[in-house]
Amino acid sequence: MATRPEILFPLFSKLDTLGGVGPKTVKAFEALDIELPRDLLFSLPYAGVDRRFRASIQEVVPPATVTVEVEVGQHRAPRTKSAPYRVEVRDALTTFQLVFFHANADWLQRQLPTGQKRLVSGRLELFDNIAQMVHPDYILRPGQADQIPDFEPIYHLAAGITQKLMLRAIGEVL
Repeated sequence: MATRPEILFPLFSKLDTLGGVGPKTVKAFEALDIELPRDLLFSLPYAGVDRRFRASIQEVVPPATVTVEVEVGQHRAPRTKSAPYRVEVRDALTTFQLVFFHANADWLQRQLPTGQKRLVSGRLELFDNIAQMVHPDYILRPGQADQIPDFEPIYHLAAGITQKLMLRAIGEVL
């Protein structure tokens, strides 16, 4: 009787052997019928997001996902708790807003320092005829562009599992 090759042992180990996966995350994966690292390989994406770099948001028709390099402008803190925090940014051709609800102003000042360049990627929408990106998926320095995939698979999720966690777990299994 043949035994499993030793190189395959990690695929049949417990999920918590993966980095960033603890007991709570294991339970969340179980809701998706994922009990072993091997099961992650059979979790197929149901869609994909085009995150290829664009020179300007004017290259897409909102609502759409877009990745652009921006220069950070003015920060506008909310006047009331229920209002969003807004950051004016400018790409190669036009200005638009990054919008954050329940934001930590200090964190945003560190992530988006005025006058600095940043790569942002997220869903661009129009609100009151103003282009805005609410809670961008990525905010990176220009030298970190390789951290944004050109095409990002979208997986079915359960409570406690994010797209980034799913991508990281599958990447580790591969």
